Amino acid sequence: MSRLEEHIDINAPAQKVWDRLHDVKAYPAFIDGVQRARPQGAGRARLDVRAGSVQREFAAVLDDRASDQVISWQTEGSPELKGTLSVRPLDRDHSQVQIRLEYEPGAVQDAFGGPKGMAQVHRVENTVRGDLQQLKSLLEG
Repeated sequence: MSRLEEHIDINAPAQKVWDRLHDVKAYPAFIDGVQRARPQGAGRARLDVRAGSVQREFAAVLDDRASDQVISWQTEGSPELKGTLSVRPLDRDHSQVQIRLEYEPGAVQDAFGGPKGMAQVHRVENTVRGDLQQLKSLLEG
């Protein structure tokens, strides 16, 4: 299992950042490959994801700890992906978003194709970093 932890500072109040992360329908605006995202009742979501020519639908279980501004999630089925998104205020007008992700590179490769081994790990890392940058751009723009 590979683990990835990244964070980014954003020039926006923590509540504004939390509101964007908490809105599942907004995920296509800042998560690469997510074509459509929709809540499916309390603690569940469906994501339509495209990577290259491969289209997949995922069910995810969400644990929303709003008081701590943390969302934990896990996909159902393969590939198994799980992680957390958290927001913490740096001051009144600035915040930090942290993502922790656990995944099996081989399962991601089986589901979407692409490189194998460490090349797949680098691909996932670059995608997550790009998603954080996109989120930052949306919130600061």
